Formats: sequence, structure tokens, C-alpha cells
Amino acid sequence: MIKFALKNMLTKKVKLILVLLSVVISATVAILAYNAAEQINDGLVNTTSSYDMIIGPSGSATQLTMNTLFFTDKPLGTISYEYVRRLQNDDRVNVAIPFAMGDSYNSAKIVGTKPEFLAGKGVKEGECFKETFEAVVGHAVAAAYGLHIGDKLITSHGLSESGEKHEATPLTVVGILGQTKTAYDNAVFTDIETVWEIHEHHGHEEEDEHEEHAEEGTVCAVLVRSKTLAASEMIKKELAEDSKILTVTPAEVIREVMGNVDLSRRIVYALCVIILIMNIFVISTITILNMYDSQKDIALMRLIGVGTDKINLLFLFQNGVIGLLATAISFCLSRLCLLLMGRYAASMGIVFDTAKVYPFEWLIMAAVFVISVLPTFICTLHIAKKDIIKN
Repeated sequence: MIKFALKNMLTKKVKLILVLLSVVISATVAILAYNAAEQINDGLVNTTSSYDMIIGPSGSATQLTMNTLFFTDKPLGTISYEYVRRLQNDDRVNVAIPFAMGDSYNSAKIVGTKPEFLAGKGVKEGECFKETFEAVVGHAVAAAYGLHIGDKLITSHGLSESGEKHEATPLTVVGILGQTKTAYDNAVFTDIETVWEIHEHHGHEEEDEHEEHAEEGTVCAVLVRSKTLAASEMIKKELAEDSKILTVTPAEVIREVMGNVDLSRRIVYALCVIILIMNIFVISTITILNMYDSQKDIALMRLIGVGTDKINLLFLFQNGVIGLLATAISFCLSRLCLLLMGRYAASMGIVFDTAKVYPFEWLIMAAVFVISVLPTFICTLHIAKKDIIKN
């Protein structure tokens, strides 16, 4: 029976390939959409939980949040380092960390900050930076450029690879972060004073008028972790009186961003459902055509005493194989797509983990398999009971 089923599949390979492609496309879209949406959601939530307040120049709250937490886009500008000192001396604040960004190493952003910014990220090799011109590189940066402890980094002015090279002020790699599966994997970290000294050394008299860089005594933002929620609200209220700065709550900004993500995700899911429903009709139609093409074979089996149940099993086996193959290919394709999307997503501060599988993905694949087999079961139940020989 199995040999006959496989032979029958080979003789009708064109139609079966159409079924396979139909299922693979819809299943890949569904699995990829769900996984990507969940990883984006997890990444946003986990990253924003570290700080309850970000202070920066007046402008877009979303841009300020995404720039400081995910290293995307350009900084809004600069503010005085006095804000850092003021918050560090505030008894209501646990930690206030300076943040500056304006240079790059190849495609990796250079982040000027303090060692506290890397707390909990784990330095896998070496140690955290302590002196100026020392750097800690993210896991992906080290892997992409083959960096090791002691290597020198020639950075570029600006956030693109085409900027002026800072050849006279290289950074020395003193540490490499362990893999975090966050935007930290794709950045290089150094002391805030390193950023100041690099720009002081090079001057940059001809700055792009649209670019802002942290010169000595300035930062692009301050990340704050308050001791209590009440303290945070009180500090924000006090700082709101200063028109030169913008104070944002990362969780609130990310909730707005996630609202747009959730809307997009619902639209994608709705499209996936529509595609899967269409697949039911496609699979049903092709199954009916296959079974009518196999009428003589079915008649012969009925003639030699093969029961309806076995005939049903024959076709169920065929589409069951197609269903299993389709789900396996869909899962592999979804991981390949995540890998291909990785570089583009990294530029937006999103890191996809191709090994991460959510339980609901298994449910999607199970549904795909059922959709592949169910129309076959219904069709075989109806057609195999007919007395084809008399017809």
C-alpha cells in the first residue's frame, strides 16, 4: 500500500507540488509573522525594563527612546553634562548614566557611556573599559570582524561607514560581551570621555549641520533608574519646567510603538488565516482531481477486495506526507528568513534569534498539517464509497 501510494505521488507530482507550494507559502508566512512579532515584543519589553526615565534634548520622544535603548536613528542633539551630575547627586536616584553616540566602527555604532551601562550584560572575554580609548565590543561585532582582546579599532566620524577616519585616536579592545540577543550585540562601548577626546582632537570644523555630536561637557541623553515610582514622577515633574530638555518614560513610549506592532501583527494574522482558508479549497480541489484521475486504480483495488478504509488510508497517507514535508520546509524557511532579515533588523535595534521557537509555532504547524489532511479525508470518504466500477 505504501509503495503504491509513493508511486501514485510520483505520477502526479505536478499537482502535489502545487499543493506543497501552497501550504509552504502560507505556513511560512504564518510562522515567520508570529515569531518575528513575538521576538520584537520581547525585545522591546526586556530592554525598557532597565530604566524608568530618559532625559535628552527637546524633540521626538520615540526617537530619543529608540536611540538610547536600541541605538537606532540619530541622536536628537546634546545637553549639558550638568544634568548627569545633578541626577547622580539626587538621593531619589539609584543610577544616572550618560549616553552619547555619533561615531561608528564599520556598521557598528560607538556608544559613549559609563561601565554601569553594561551591568548585567556579561563581559565574556577581558574586562569592562576603565580608561579612555578602551572599548568593549558586542558579541556580533567581534564575530563579524574577527576582533580579539588588544585589537585596535579605527572608528569613523558619523553613523555611516563613509565618514572621516579617526586614525590618530584608535580604540583598544579590552572586553567582548557575551551574546545577549539584543542591540548590545551590534555596538561598541567606550567611556564618555573617550568620545569627548576624539572630537576635541579632530575638531570637525565642517560638521554636517544636521548632525549633533557630544563635545566635551555634553551628552546625547541620560538614562535614569529611580529608587521609587513616586520619586520618578517627582523628578519628571521638576524637569518638565526646563524647556531645553525632554523627559520620557521608556515604557510609555514603547507601549505606543507596540500598539502599532500589534496592529500590524493582527493584520498579518488575518491575512494568514485568509491564505490558509484558501489553501483548504486549493487542497480540496487538487485532491478531488487526483482521486478522479485515480478512479481506475480505485476500481481495481475495490475489485480485488481492498476495503474503503484502506483506500482512504492510501490518500490520507499521500497528503499526510505532503503535510509533514510542507510543515518541515515552512519551519526551515521561516528560520532562513529570520537570518536574512537579521542584518536589516539589527539596524533598527532588533536582534532575531533563529533558534528561538515559541510554543504557539508548534500549534501553527499542527494546524497546517490538519489543513493538509482534512480535505483529503472528507473527499476520500465521499468518493471511495461510490461504486466506481458500475460507473
